[in-house]
Amino acid sequence: MKKGAMFGLDARIALAIFGALSVISGAALYSAIQQSKIVSIVTELNEVSKAIESFMLDVGSDMKLNGFSNFYIGDLVDNANSINGWKGPYFPKIGALGGGVSGREYLDHPGYGNILLRDLDSNLGGVNYSNPNNCSAAPCYYWIQLTSVDPSITKAIDEYVDGSASLDSGKIRVLNVDDYKVVYFQGPLMLNQP
Repeated sequence: MKKGAMFGLDARIALAIFGALSVISGAALYSAIQQSKIVSIVTELNEVSKAIESFMLDVGSDMKLNGFSNFYIGDLVDNANSINGWKGPYFPKIGALGGGVSGREYLDHPGYGNILLRDLDSNLGGVNYSNPNNCSAAPCYYWIQLTSVDPSITKAIDEYVDGSASLDSGKIRVLNVDDYKVVYFQGPLMLNQP
């Protein structure tokens, strides 16, 4: 038996072990990164929800609508509309405000497109729900919308929050089965119910 042959075999075994370990640790690292993205998004959605609640407690009323289904998210960031009782800012101005005549209907988000606050029916979500309407029957909630979430993690966000990936039930809703970029998160109950 040659002395060098055994060393070569040992080196190949060690190389195979290190290769397998690197694949396993790489997969674990990728999974941890995906999980941290999910937790970050959900944490931010919860912060917006808390901001809405604080606004309503201070002001004593719901946020103002644009006449359609968007609330003025700018009222969480600053008091440009001179709202009585306003003690904010309730949410940081992480990007530019925009949308509509007032330019205060959405907040640019550096990672997820825009954040909007919506007045939508609670049957939001699912394959056939393509044109959301204002809430017409109690209970009515503020729906926090992110417009450009990575499609690869949208279902994972739903599973993290609701325990299952269901498009039309729970606190997370998705409108279009084929494109999982738009995510809706159920915020607090509106003060005024129909």
